[in-house]
Amino acid sequence: DGCITYDEVTPEIIKEYNVIVNCTPVGMYPKADSCPDLPYEAMDSHNILYDLIYNPDETLFMKKGAEHGATTKNGLEMLLLQAFASWDFWNGEEQL
Repeated sequence: DGCITYDEVTPEIIKEYNVIVNCTPVGMYPKADSCPDLPYEAMDSHNILYDLIYNPDETLFMKKGAEHGATTKNGLEMLLLQAFASWDFWNGEEQL
């Protein structure tokens, strides 16, 4: 099916696939001190970590990646864009 689970991510995969998206609740309350088990030491400035969580602002997943030079982004912008699109849809605004 083309999916790779976190358990299957190796340093070689980190080097080959530069973008990692966390779509799980790992890192949210009540487990804010948790993160996916990844080889963070293999990350560098070529990696982008996108965590769909927006509370907390910076998850442990993001912190550990940033410590090794990865660019990180949380899910707040995605949440806002979805809210704006929903508002337009339900209020009859024209889509761009």
